[in-house]
Amino acid sequence: MSSRLWIINWTAFDVDTSLNQLALETLKASTARDHYFPYATSAPRDPSRPGEPGIWGSANNLVVVPGSGSGSQIYNGLPDPRQAVPTADLLLWIFPSCLVFSQESKQLGECVKPSEQTP
Repeated sequence: MSSRLWIINWTAFDVDTSLNQLALETLKASTARDHYFPYATSAPRDPSRPGEPGIWGSANNLVVVPGSGSGSQIYNGLPDPRQAVPTADLLLWIFPSCLVFSQESKQLGECVKPSEQTP
């Protein structure tokens, strides 16, 4: 059974992302009216293997480029959360200064800070 990684933009500006060196679609900004489920994109998820371009794996590189001009956030060696069920979809929430994983209505781990931030 396969699962997906859902990347969700929970910021006030458009965001471009790339997963393991493959650019994904631009995510529009979220606003208060988006309280139901904000803009998102998804990628295949296979935590049993290392990440490949556009596929979430056991170790991944994610780049978040906000349209606000505040610089790129680079997340190197980002693992699939230990507590995550491999056959269930995984949600990755983009916040202005960090990422948060969740699955089945539970947050998985702490807020993940970027390994590098460019101006």
